[in-house]
Amino acid sequence: MRSLVVVMVLSLSVIAPPLTPTASAQPADARAKKLLDAGERFFADLEYGKAIKVLLPVARDPAASRARRVRAWELIALSRFILGDRGGARTAFERVLDADPGFQLRDDSGSPRIREFFDEVRADVLGAATSAVDLEHAAPRAGTAGTRLELEVRATRGGAAVVEVVVLHRQVGVLAYDSAPARSVADDRWRARLELSSSRRTYSIEYYVEARGPGGSVLARIATPDAPLVLEISPGGGESRAWYGRWYVIAGAAAVAAGATGAVILATGGPSDGSLPPGRVTVTP
Repeated sequence: MRSLVVVMVLSLSVIAPPLTPTASAQPADARAKKLLDAGERFFADLEYGKAIKVLLPVARDPAASRARRVRAWELIALSRFILGDRGGARTAFERVLDADPGFQLRDDSGSPRIREFFDEVRADVLGAATSAVDLEHAAPRAGTAGTRLELEVRATRGGAAVVEVVVLHRQVGVLAYDSAPARSVADDRWRARLELSSSRRTYSIEYYVEARGPGGSVLARIATPDAPLVLEISPGGGESRAWYGRWYVIAGAAAVAAGATGAVILATGGPSDGSLPPGRVTVTP
């Protein structure tokens, strides 16, 4: 006679309290955002002196996010260049490139003088190859879970200097970025495919693009790790289930579906001391 041992498998949910920024950090970054917004308004209104005055505290504030500090230094550099202070503009652009070597100028004026000056500074700081690379990317509007998402990147300038293009991506809420290498297609274009996890719920991913030169040096970026592009992913695909959520078939008996709690019945040797008949347990995929 054989006895039956019943092993219960429990599904436990642990709900961690949300992380809350410290009381001092949150107001500091909020203040930096307020000042940055004001500086951008002054810059748009051509009040460059006021823009510099408002933006300098943001650029020098260690409590402000790196993305805000970089943007502040960029506007300071542009303002100083327009006011004729080339030395001050150079220093500000150097601060930008120290913080973000893959930075691309976002000046909307289209001024060739500003572009040439920035390229000169970038070549001095990072090397001549980096001064001639610009990227273009038409971000998709959405994606569907459980599918492959294809992204295309084009070098509008300096594609010959690019050794590789990678897309760094993660789900919103995840700390680390995964890397998806892009393949070269033609005409200074690269395409990358992201495998989107299946889900029954909508979620979002963040990503940015890097063009790299020899030795992995960053030549140009689209977005940044601190200010990535965000894409909403709609539900789709077959969501995988935990092993304890599958059906278990007991020979000679009805199937058991336990939901969050599963019971696995194992046959062992020895006298029977239970009320269930002995049998063979078969686990189906």
